[in-house]
Amino acid sequence: MSREWQQTRFREFVLPDAVYYQSIWAVRDLLRMEERLKELKREIDSGSFGGGIVSDSRTDYGRVKPTEKKAMEKAVLESRIEAIRNALDVVPESYRDYVLANVMYKQDAKTFPTKIWKLWKQRFLFNVAKNLSLI
Repeated sequence: MSREWQQTRFREFVLPDAVYYQSIWAVRDLLRMEERLKELKREIDSGSFGGGIVSDSRTDYGRVKPTEKKAMEKAVLESRIEAIRNALDVVPESYRDYVLANVMYKQDAKTFPTKIWKLWKQRFLFNVAKNLSLI
């Protein structure tokens, strides 16, 4: 896999390497998170929570909470997806496809018409990190 290079032209948007890579991987995981959120919504709407509501044989009810687990997973996914989508709103619409294609699909930048999209990629990933409370 090729190395991701962070733009350093605008110092206020430069991230520590660990945060930069976390932002990239969060964006690359966006499609999976959206699919999982759809699954959870279908399960919640249909009422299938994966387990019985009452369990008389167990004395420790604190360990098995399928409804709570699904609700927590749904809340976390919604907040992460919203954080990424809100960061994308900062990018002008004409550059969004280039930025997402490069980050999510690792599309080679040589196919893009100009290099201005790189500046928007830098700002986008900075805002992803900020919205996900990584910085």
